[in-house]
Amino acid sequence: MIHAIINGRVFDGADFTYKALLIKNGVIQSIVAPDCPEVTQAAILYDAKGAFVLPGFIDVHVHFNEPGRTVWEGFRTGSAGAAAGGITTVCDMPLNSHPSANNAGTLQLKEQSLHHQSFIDFALWGGMTADMSHNEKALQAMQDVGIIGFKGFLSESGISDFKRLDHHSLPQAMAFCGETNTILALHAELEDILTHYDLSQSGRKDAAAFLESRPVDAELEAVDIVLDYSAKYNTPLHIVHVSHPDVVERLFSAKKTGVNVSIETCPHYLLFTDEDFLREGPLLKSTPPLRDKDSVEGLWEKIHQGKIDIISSDHSPCPPAMKQRGINNIWQAWSGIQSVQFGIPAFISCALRRGFSLTDMLPLLTNNAAQRFPYLHEQGRIQPGKKANLTIYDPTIDTHVTSDDILFRHKYSPYVGREIKGAIKATFVNGQCVYKAEEGIVVDEPFGKNLASL
Repeated sequence: MIHAIINGRVFDGADFTYKALLIKNGVIQSIVAPDCPEVTQAAILYDAKGAFVLPGFIDVHVHFNEPGRTVWEGFRTGSAGAAAGGITTVCDMPLNSHPSANNAGTLQLKEQSLHHQSFIDFALWGGMTADMSHNEKALQAMQDVGIIGFKGFLSESGISDFKRLDHHSLPQAMAFCGETNTILALHAELEDILTHYDLSQSGRKDAAAFLESRPVDAELEAVDIVLDYSAKYNTPLHIVHVSHPDVVERLFSAKKTGVNVSIETCPHYLLFTDEDFLREGPLLKSTPPLRDKDSVEGLWEKIHQGKIDIISSDHSPCPPAMKQRGINNIWQAWSGIQSVQFGIPAFISCALRRGFSLTDMLPLLTNNAAQRFPYLHEQGRIQPGKKANLTIYDPTIDTHVTSDDILFRHKYSPYVGREIKGAIKATFVNGQCVYKAEEGIVVDEPFGKNLASL
């Protein structure tokens, strides 16, 4: 049976045109004129009513915490929130599930626990930790299970079974990834530069102390080190959640010399400032921390210059109590922002107000990730032969975010109370509608697949 999405302005990779999409068995068959005879013969899947038909958004950086910490989130709730945000594929980090997915056994446990738990497609990162970086056999076993790459930290991760890469284990990790042509994603803050321990021991408990404890120099020195190793070992790098334009410039300059690196930032670094954090406190605590207004403006300029590759949420949830305990002592609050449902729509809204076009923004949310990472290549564009992972977006609708809108597990987010121009009307995964704005999740059971196991 051929199904059709009609009356939409379809993004063809360069522009929007009124077309109909014909879909069969979850794959785009053709893009045709609205009055094409094939459309009249097809079963109508969705009437876009003039809204934009976009490639489904890809979020390569989420923490859905399953198994082991599903009280924090979980794939069923996390993927529901993602679908409501127009996201059709997520790549889940090896922490903060418990145990962390840093060996083949725990990775398989994680993969098995996710059967029939996700409303959208997904892939998994494997953990690259100090106690595993030297064990090539164990690392290869994780690759055999199926991962899009490895994730490591250059600062303390906050999770006891996920040891940071130090000056001894980092080159081992980068050499292995270079030899096997495996992407290594890094949290690039150098632990040696951070001063959180000294400041906390001094009795400082205020939000300003947290900002002081994680200066941008920690990011800059970290990327200098890993860029040198990447050039030496030919390691494919992905630097996650870059918070400052100087870091972007350092990475982009290395890319121009041939270093194989992709650059990710997150909506919260573009939409909030350190002043917001000082006012809101634990709600906006993240690592790296939010930066000043000039840095935010600088990041937008780097986007304008085409120097940032990917926008991801870094959705890192926790129960409300884990945030609230930081009100009187900022060090005790969990560091992470609940954002997967709202970050991308809010980013698009702000970008459009700043004069960017939707055409400018879409590669950062779709095709750049699809081209960069294994297992994602069948998506990211609307064209025949690609998966029918699609997002219906209406830029004319004003959205006021409330806690009642939240589909992820805990009903709080720094996006609550914000006005967002534009709305996700519907989300399709493999040609099947999973979310409609008027109804919420519209399938009875999750059917999303692990792309590495297909």
